[in-house]
Amino acid sequence: MNADDARQVLLVRSFEAPPTPPWTPADAAWASEQAARAGGERAAPAALIAQRARIAITRLTEREPAVRTVLAATAWPAWLGNVLMVLALLAGIATDAIGPSQRINILAPPLLALLAWNLVVYAALALSGLRAQRRGPAAPADRGGIRRALNRLVERAGAASLRRASSPALRRFVSGWAEASAALHGARIAALLHAAAAAFAIGALASLYLRGLAFEYRAGWDSTFLTPQHVHQLLSLVLAPASALAQLPLPDVARLASLRFSAGPGENAARWIHLHALTIALAVLLPRALLALAAAWRARRLTQHFPLRLDEPYYQRLLPACDGEPRPVQVLPYSYQLPPALQPALAAVLARGLGPHVALTVSEPVPLGGEDELAALPQRAPRSTVIALFALTATPERENHGAFVQALAARAPAGQRLAVLVDESGFRARFGDADGATRREQRRAAWRQMLGELGQAPVFVDLAAPDLDAVEAEPGLRA
Repeated sequence: MNADDARQVLLVRSFEAPPTPPWTPADAAWASEQAARAGGERAAPAALIAQRARIAITRLTEREPAVRTVLAATAWPAWLGNVLMVLALLAGIATDAIGPSQRINILAPPLLALLAWNLVVYAALALSGLRAQRRGPAAPADRGGIRRALNRLVERAGAASLRRASSPALRRFVSGWAEASAALHGARIAALLHAAAAAFAIGALASLYLRGLAFEYRAGWDSTFLTPQHVHQLLSLVLAPASALAQLPLPDVARLASLRFSAGPGENAARWIHLHALTIALAVLLPRALLALAAAWRARRLTQHFPLRLDEPYYQRLLPACDGEPRPVQVLPYSYQLPPALQPALAAVLARGLGPHVALTVSEPVPLGGEDELAALPQRAPRSTVIALFALTATPERENHGAFVQALAARAPAGQRLAVLVDESGFRARFGDADGATRREQRRAAWRQMLGELGQAPVFVDLAAPDLDAVEAEPGLRA
């Protein structure tokens, strides 16, 4: 799934979780059916979900015109890179690297500030990398001030498009996309900044050489504290790589002594301009180009393979609907006779938690201590979901309720889901007094503790009046 697909998927999700007009559950089911027909039986899950999003966006834009505006505003501005490169190049050309005196102090190179700034940036990047290793891969990456400013500019472009949009779903989308695309935008902005730094250096060097065609620059030095011997040692350290590459030998100590401005006009600066330019190329242009290429590669990889986690509950509910096959769901009540009047509510709860395309079967209650008889039940399909249904009125017992859950887990084939549902309707009807909430929370805690020791997270629901939005947010139903 590429970044554009992921952006559309997140937008559709913002209208479906929770359901927000003008999008309806019927529209969601229609989009899933259309995606199943278009994708075919062998389509990958990511391709099915992306196809479904494209289909849904078509209908959404007809009902909510702001959807198209927000999608356009949250797209990466391709013009940003070109504008930034041109501005950086022009800024470098406009820089007077030497100054009006047309004299180059070889102890303060004309591009010293550019060199120093880039060395500071490299040190900051190295420090940021060390901090990231200490925090671990899950921690958010540090961003410099310029990078944060550009990232806010991109985010505000999407936020500005919401001024005329009243849908809360679009607001959720802009916020969610900003969070999901932070790594991608960070890589893109890093590539731009490194490339812009290289462009600025190119512009500064071009300006230096262009001015050198029309004016003669003189090179020399003066110092209160340094002797010619000290200057020779310093220049040999800084300019040695450039000198070796360009085959331009540095002057000896005696020649450096004669280059004092206090003793004369210095010498023609061509040699020093070449050495300084080559030093900038080695210390600025080459590292910045490599950093820009590395960041661009990361951005391209994230663009083509956007890391959208499809194991989240929302996407897992979509997949059975998108592949066109209903998901078998078997409910096994344990020592609990589910009233027939509550079965429609149970179906609604499972449809909201697992998706609309479920083939629901409610089995006869398993009696207390009947977990040993589970082996006689037919083996279920790998893609099925088994729901262990308990009543909150029962006190959880490890040797009975816990043994029942363990027996279900032991006979589950690979790929089968097991979830635990606890019906609170009877408990609420029995304890409806002022202390009912306290008692209910105590009983919930007992169930959580017992099932938590077995690696299960119970889902508590009042089947007499289920809160479907709360059920949709429950991860335990998809355990």
